Amino acid sequence: MAENNKQKRKFMVPPDPVPPGEIREECNTDVVVVGAGTSGKAAALSAAEAGAGVIQIDKHVTYRWGGGMIAAIDSRLQKKLGIQVDKDDVCLQLMKWGANKPDQRLYRLWADRSGAVMDWIMDMTDADGIKTLFHQWPRPAGFNPAVEYYPDYPVCHIHSDGKFRGLNHKLALDCAQNRALKLGVDIRYRTPAVQLIRQENGRVTGVIARDKGGNYVRFNARKAVILSTGDYGNNPWMMEKYCSFAAGIARENNIYMTRNEDLLKAPEPINVGDGHQMAMLVGAVMEPEPHAPMSHATVGPSGANAFLRVNINGERYENEDVPAQSSANSLVRQPGKMVWQVFDSKWEKELELMGVGLGTYSEANDMVRAQVEQQTVKADTIAKLAQKMQVPVNTFRATIERYNRLARTGRDLDFGKRADRLTAVDKPPFYAGIIKQHILVVLGGLVTNTSFQPLDADRNVIPGLYLAGNTVGNRFAVDYPTMCAGLSHGFAWLSGRFSGLSAAAEKP
Repeated sequence: MAENNKQKRKFMVPPDPVPPGEIREECNTDVVVVGAGTSGKAAALSAAEAGAGVIQIDKHVTYRWGGGMIAAIDSRLQKKLGIQVDKDDVCLQLMKWGANKPDQRLYRLWADRSGAVMDWIMDMTDADGIKTLFHQWPRPAGFNPAVEYYPDYPVCHIHSDGKFRGLNHKLALDCAQNRALKLGVDIRYRTPAVQLIRQENGRVTGVIARDKGGNYVRFNARKAVILSTGDYGNNPWMMEKYCSFAAGIARENNIYMTRNEDLLKAPEPINVGDGHQMAMLVGAVMEPEPHAPMSHATVGPSGANAFLRVNINGERYENEDVPAQSSANSLVRQPGKMVWQVFDSKWEKELELMGVGLGTYSEANDMVRAQVEQQTVKADTIAKLAQKMQVPVNTFRATIERYNRLARTGRDLDFGKRADRLTAVDKPPFYAGIIKQHILVVLGGLVTNTSFQPLDADRNVIPGLYLAGNTVGNRFAVDYPTMCAGLSHGFAWLSGRFSGLSAAAEKP
């Protein structure tokens, strides 16, 4: 509680400057990178490759990571597989998803330059024996993007060491960190940044941080400081101000803060918007709220597929053929903020009909089968399944009967779901698994130009300062566009690399 109150005060009341007499150490370098996650790894390594001296600091005991999807267009892997993506169409669809609020120039930058960044990543991972795979490729037989309710673009790259089945972003991040260390990057964990150093309207010349012993250290940057400090989803006061509609779920089910043992044991809260706050204190401006959360549904035991979904009253409530982010938006408006995914013994064959998308499985494998066994209740009759789900038996039975009639006629008269994904629930055993909403990060950031330099209220560049990752604003609006799986990571690598190269090129 004391730490939470401290964070509240820090957000609501600007801290006093650190007195010069309390600084116990000074370190001089070319570039200081604050934060050692995905964008920070890209920034530190890129600056070092460009010949800059780099010190990287992070408040955690190690770097934070999650997932493992990286979105890019025109990588050498895509070219090898013959994958072509219409950049104009992608950028326009992303703008439409965000209600035309994002900065389209940032989308275009990603579309035009992400392929080269992905090739740079693959240069590292290939050298270390890490395979880069293309997610959900080839597309399932009969898949036709032209008739999909929601678009989905083939942009997602993942990495594998052949040992772990699942997403493992750590593979690429370890490669980047090891290379940075070889190039002399000084990485200091358990070193939280406290204040940026800027005299009036001059350059940002460094940052003051605390070392492991709690002593203040001044890191002077001859060229630039890069803020790659992550999001603010673990700061309830910033959530209430900038993303109030997702503040509750951020407290209750922040997937990286409530399930990751390493993060639960962090010496102090992380992902609390430190970088956003420090930048605003030297003149940076937050993008207009409300900000977009990445708040997927937990997809369900068989994935984010279009199987029947019912609420806790046993009622169907929507066309289920929507991405995980969109299904989360509707389920939190249902009683109890949870729903059930329902299917029958034909589910493995029916996966082939479900298309592609973030969290969607188009074929069964051992991992999916294990999820179904571990995350469902099962019964030989609909009545017994309803009892295990603790939903009204008669209502649920009526819902199933209605749904099966619609499936037999091949037309969803209630919600318009396409006929081939209107799969009957009529072959026992019957399965049901709970779906809830969780939040990963909040995607709100600071107003920036396309060089990832923050702008002040008059739209002037704040010299000597760069942004990367989730400190970058105007990338997303409304919610996260799952049509490009891995887009957040794609932006993190892109902004980190560009900021690192630009910082290294600054003239002292």
